[in-house]
Amino acid sequence: MKKQSFLTGWFGDRRPLTALEVTNLFSNMQRNSLGCATLTGFNQVATSTEVKEFIKRGIDISKKHVNVFHSILEENDVPTPTGADSMVTDSATISPFSEKLMMFHIIGMNNLGIGFYAMSISTNLRRDLVTHYTRLSGEIGLYCEDGANIMIENGWTEEPPRMVDRDELAKS
Repeated sequence: MKKQSFLTGWFGDRRPLTALEVTNLFSNMQRNSLGCATLTGFNQVATSTEVKEFIKRGIDISKKHVNVFHSILEENDVPTPTGADSMVTDSATISPFSEKLMMFHIIGMNNLGIGFYAMSISTNLRRDLVTHYTRLSGEIGLYCEDGANIMIENGWTEEPPRMVDRDELAKS
């Protein structure tokens, strides 16, 4: 790097993407596409209205993220992968999984997604990409919180072990 302008991205001319930035965008796009396909399959067999609405919201979020990454790659003349949701068949109408397992899987996928976005932030140098990843991570975080609330309301999750509350013990 010769100039600080290598880091730009918000205004003016943007430099071409680095290979690592392309890799992160491409991989995050593929992961979201696969997540959309998984959610589409889950939505076909879920029975609870609350879970179905949550899943539909997840499909919308993942499609939005795919579109964000696609537009960045396309703007930089990088070929983009095709969606995975066309792989979902209409053969399943009875769920092989409980809604508890589907919700656990959805939240797990989203937590991993936030981790991948964080890795992408740490390995890229264009400010506009950092802004996208940060904004999209926040959206996923709120979605996960809503999913956790569904799991709590239905008794599908347990409180994890935690440290002893010394102040509470001292009061007894």
